[in-house]
Amino acid sequence: MPIQKPAVTYPCNWSFTLIGTDAEAIRDSVAACLKPDGYRLAPSHKSRTGKFVALHLDTEVASEDARNRLFARLQAAPAIKMIL
Repeated sequence: MPIQKPAVTYPCNWSFTLIGTDAEAIRDSVAACLKPDGYRLAPSHKSRTGKFVALHLDTEVASEDARNRLFARLQAAPAIKMIL
């Protein structure tokens, strides 16, 4: 049985958790992808050893295509090791 995607009504707020080793570099990467007043970025977690940090990104996306383009831009940033 195929898995159905949930119905999402756009525009909507979308959240990403961005993981990397340098919080400031992650912040710079997000700033390069989005307008300064178009998102909220907050600390999320730090690994037990302190090697990795996670930041929670909230932003509005206009469409699924816009969300996928943003994901791809963030994923291409060297400072961002993983996106959840």
